[in-house]
Amino acid sequence: MSNTTDNVMTTTTTSSVGNSIPPNHTLYVNNLNGKIKKQQLRKSLYNLFVSYGRVIGIIAMKGVKMRGQAFIVFDDIQNSTTALRSLQGLMFYGKPMHLSYAKRDSDAIRFSKEQIAEKTAALAATSQPEPKQRKEKPRIPPPPSQPPPDRALHEQHIALMNSEEVNRTANAIAAAEAELQELPLRDRTRRIQSVIAAQTTLVGTAVPMMTEVQTNSTLFATNLPNETTREALEMLFRQFSGYCDVRLVPGREGIAFIDFDNEGGAASAKDALNGFKISATNAMSVTFAKK
Repeated sequence: MSNTTDNVMTTTTTSSVGNSIPPNHTLYVNNLNGKIKKQQLRKSLYNLFVSYGRVIGIIAMKGVKMRGQAFIVFDDIQNSTTALRSLQGLMFYGKPMHLSYAKRDSDAIRFSKEQIAEKTAALAATSQPEPKQRKEKPRIPPPPSQPPPDRALHEQHIALMNSEEVNRTANAIAAAEAELQELPLRDRTRRIQSVIAAQTTLVGTAVPMMTEVQTNSTLFATNLPNETTREALEMLFRQFSGYCDVRLVPGREGIAFIDFDNEGGAASAKDALNGFKISATNAMSVTFAKK
């Protein structure tokens, strides 16, 4: 403490000494406003001197005799020299600052380098605004990919359409249409209306109307040819993930239930096969089964 006090008093009383002291890292500052609190004074000095280079320590005196004095420690002599020349006589809290090189670095720095670095880092942290945190945008998962079409299944479907049962049904439809063409217009209209009414009654009694239902793992297929087999439907639906089983309804032709072990696989099958022409005259309707 005595060495520091002797250094401060010598530098303060003799202006010629400041000129004879060789440049070094540490500046001695006096004639500071003694009414400023120590913490505020150190913060203000840091903000002032840091623009000339990296400040690694600020030591402000706390005693009555040492009030109004401070040491500024730079990491580079060139930076301390630039600050001395630029800030000499600057009005600081209403008083002109007096700057000179400290007599010896060892007399000015009372703390170890580790202590100075720790205190200065804390001072710098209180003088700089905290960086804004960048908000991350929510990641949108990609849509699930559908399985590629099964070429073997496509060939099996073509074979089914060319089968004897399908051809027999197509010939019967063609014969019925030819018969209608031979009828007079009035009789033809009545015949068509009676057929439509009979079909509507049959569908209404045999197959309940399906209402809009929520997604689930069971599908309901309608408008199937009467000769549709379980094996034919299985070839269509087993290409989709999670397929479990096909259930035909005994005594009710043209409908079937298809079970999956997950809703995703059922939804993929529904989107792909709804409206699929399972025969030349039947476009299959696929919906979610009502639970």
